[in-house]
This record gives sequence, C-alpha cells and structure tokens, in this order.
Amino acid sequence: MAISSEFIQKSLPLLRPLMFAESERRAYLIQALGTEASVLNNMRWSIPTDAFITEMLLNLDSFGEITPGTSALCALLKVVREGVGVDIQLLFDELIASTQQNSPASQTPAHLLFDLLLQMDFKQQVRLVKTVIELHHTAAFLVHGEPYCGQQLLVTRLLRLQPKWKKISPIKIDVSHNGVGRSISHLWRQLTSWLGLDKDAEPNEIIEKVCDRLLTQDVIFIFYTVDYMPPKVLSGWLQAFWEPLITSVPNQKDKHLLMFLVDNSGSVCESNILLAQQFSEPDYPRIPLNLPPVIPFPSDILDDWIDNIQVLSDVQIPAGLTSQTLLEKSENGIPQLVYEEICSHCGHSWEGGLAKWLI
Repeated sequence: MAISSEFIQKSLPLLRPLMFAESERRAYLIQALGTEASVLNNMRWSIPTDAFITEMLLNLDSFGEITPGTSALCALLKVVREGVGVDIQLLFDELIASTQQNSPASQTPAHLLFDLLLQMDFKQQVRLVKTVIELHHTAAFLVHGEPYCGQQLLVTRLLRLQPKWKKISPIKIDVSHNGVGRSISHLWRQLTSWLGLDKDAEPNEIIEKVCDRLLTQDVIFIFYTVDYMPPKVLSGWLQAFWEPLITSVPNQKDKHLLMFLVDNSGSVCESNILLAQQFSEPDYPRIPLNLPPVIPFPSDILDDWIDNIQVLSDVQIPAGLTSQTLLEKSENGIPQLVYEEICSHCGHSWEGGLAKWLI
C-alpha cells in the first residue's frame, strides 16, 4: 500500500504521545519487528517527534511485510494498540483496517501472477532451447543449478515455447520417489505405467510404443531429481533408453521428441556423465545438452521484472516490493525464495498455492 497524507495526519496525534523519547521509539519498533529487521537501519531516531513518525510510517510502508501476510506497518500499529485505552484502541483499529483495505496485494489474480513469475530471467536458457528445437526435432537437455534455483519453473516455461504442448501431457518421473532412480529396471517399469503397457513389458515394446505415439503427437520426457541417481545408473539409463529410442524414432519433421533431465543440486555436470556443451557437436542429441546453470537473481533482474509488470493494468504491486527487499528476504536472490516472497507480498502462497501449476 502507498500510504496517503490523510493516513499520516490521522496517525500523528495517536502516536505522538507515545514516541517523544528515542527509547520509546526503539522499544515499540523492536517489539513489533524484532532486532534484525533491516528497516530499523533506516530510522533517524533522534529527529523531532512529528518528523520521526512521518518518516517511520513511510519507511515501514516501503519495507512491506515483516512476516507472510503481515506488513511491518500493521505490526507496529498492533503493538502500540495494546498499550492504550479502549477508546484509543478503536482509532487504532480504524488505522489498521485502512492498511488492509487499501492494500492491493490480493487484487492480482493467482494465475496471472504465476505467468508473470515465469517471465523472470532464464533468458539465456530459453533462447538456447528455442534455437535447438527449431533445428532438431529430437533434443535432450540437462537443466541444472544450485538447490532452490527454479529448475522446475524453468522447465514449465520451456514447455510453453510451443502452444501445442499445452494439449499434451509430458511423461514425468521423479527418480527420487520410492528409490526409482536407483535401478534401471524400476525406471522401465515407471514408463510402462505412463504408456499404458503391462508392467513387465520389455524395453523394445516400450520404445515401440513411444515411436507409435510420435506418429500423432510430440512426446516429452521429464526426469526430475536426476542428481539422486548414482552416475553409473544415470549413464546406463541414457544408454539403455535414450540412445535406442532416438535411433528408432520415425522421420517425422513435424513432431518433437524431447527429454529434460532436471538436476536440483548442480552435481550431474560435475560427474562423469557425457554431456554436449554445444548443440552442434556430432554426438548431440545422443547425449544431453548441458544448459547454462540457473543461478540466484541479481538486483538488476529483479528491478527489470518489477518495472515490466508495473505497466500492466491487471497487476497491483505493493509499494514495499522492491529488489532490495526481495534480495534481503531471499538469501540474495535464490529464485524459489524470491517467488515465495513475491507471492506473500501479493496476498498469495507459493507452496501449496501457485507452485501447483508447475509441470
């Protein structure tokens, strides 16, 4: 919320008697925000009372939420309210209600916010994949980076590169689930359930089924958490599954066969797994292309994203949502923590909320 001059004028007579002394100012703010809130560093504790209150209100409003769903400004007003008489409490209740009613956070629809989060950075990876699939109808990629750096969101974005992919269901296997990735036989069995085959179907039957499907539609495989797999098993799986498959696919120029390996720890590219560094290499797409790693968002990426969405009429960005705030609350731009913080500012939840739309 961007607080109005009217809000400040209503607040001054209520807060003035309680904030004459610097010790009182510090006590209220620390009780409301804790000792570690960075906004405390912006306070000029010894300036005249009215000037301090005005500046404090603006700083708290700019800071945004101190905990999910609770703004720093609202937290302070609630703490101060506890120490005043009943009649004055009613006036504080009006102030608190106005901060919540005027907040535009919940006005941004969840689906729209999710689509906007998909547009944050990852341009290098998206451009590369787009180029590859224009040149190769069979392609394989390693999506990787440090933990919580948005690997799954990047895959979701990549699967929007072609509108027709919205109409198909990718074959998704989390190899960390129930130890699937520890055994090649378990991986084959997972594929049979996706393809509607008997659980004891032979590998050649599975490959034949994939080739049949390719006659009528694109086929996309996503293997999540491949960093869970021992390198020998992952290498063996690529040799047993991917290599025979790409030599068996029909020559269909209008259909794509894609495979995404998703590494959530950044360890696969440091192992002995064979990876292509350029899509022009002769072994590609027999071996997956090593995409640029996903990394934490720097401040300029966050600034650009905020600037770009502020021009959209359907989006209401809280005044406290700044790149500095996001960096402070996301361990210097770790993508998943950035998504959580943005959702919190906008009245939504990431985990259990928007994250359900990830592929």
